[in-house]
Amino acid sequence: MNIVHQQERHFSKRRDLFNYFAGFVEGEGCFSVSIKPFAQMKHGWMVDPMFSLYQHEKNRNILELFQSEMHCGYIVKEGSKPEVLVYIVDNRRTLEEVIIPFFNKYGFLGTKKNDFLIFQKIISMMSQKLHLEKEGLIEIVKLAFQMNQQGKGRKYTAEQIISSLNESSETTR
Repeated sequence: MNIVHQQERHFSKRRDLFNYFAGFVEGEGCFSVSIKPFAQMKHGWMVDPMFSLYQHEKNRNILELFQSEMHCGYIVKEGSKPEVLVYIVDNRRTLEEVIIPFFNKYGFLGTKKNDFLIFQKIISMMSQKLHLEKEGLIEIVKLAFQMNQQGKGRKYTAEQIISSLNESSETTR
């Protein structure tokens, strides 16, 4: 077999693997943006984007393969379910430079696509430092609450966060 044909097979296998990853994330992954109280931030709230991929510990090899191919992230036990592992990427720059381009290239066919597009927009807004301004932060809060509506509940409602932002700007006048 000549070298060109070997390289074509390698790239075909790699493309198949990456398409598998995209499909796997469609079912087992999550793009999320938490909004957390944080007194050191100008407006008292921190925007915390994260990509995560869940799997039972017996399938750790899948998470390790994903981590190895992405060259980023870390694997931890899920707090309330020790038999569940989570692959996490929570560094904004890595999300922007590795995770988002990967999923722009390999994409989604199902409902995960909408969450990804919102996630991508929020990361872009953060890169432009819009999360540091009240208006940008309010827009990010509204977008974040459009994501994962069937998922876990949030500690604060969008209305509570926006109300506190409006109150804090009124007290600084």
